[in-house]
Parts: sequence; C-alpha cells; structure tokens
Amino acid sequence: MYLFPILLLSFSSKRIFNYYWNKYYMLNLPKSNFNLCVQWLLYVGNKTNLSYEALNVLIFCVIWPIITITSIVFNILSLVF
Repeated sequence: MYLFPILLLSFSSKRIFNYYWNKYYMLNLPKSNFNLCVQWLLYVGNKTNLSYEALNVLIFCVIWPIITITSIVFNILSLVF
C-alpha cells in the first residue's frame, strides 16, 4: 500500500502533494489530504476493478484489524518473553 508514504510526503511538501494529486486525479474535488486519499482509492479501485466502498471495507474492516491484532500479539509476546 503506497497511500501512507504518499500522505507523509504530501504533508511535508506542497510540490509533492500537487504531484500526487495530479497523478491520482479522478474527480473534481477541493484539494485536501482527505480528498487525496479519496482520489487514491478511486484510482486504485479503477485499476483493480473494485469500487470505492469495496476498497474501504477491505482496508478498514480486514487489513487494519489484522495489523492491529498482530501488533497486539507481538506486544504481548514481547512483554512475556
């Protein structure tokens, strides 16, 4: 997933933000970091034939909980051992 490095870079530089905005431009939305995420989701959805909603569910209901649970398990294991 390239979204998180893109967001970190776009927070630090207006030029980088504009580069990624133009790269992932799909809809006429006001320029903001949230809308950059929306543009990215639409772009990736277009490339993978998934809808915006399907990508949101995949990220926030599947991938994010897996990462969180894995992190909690590793933290517990590091405290025990």
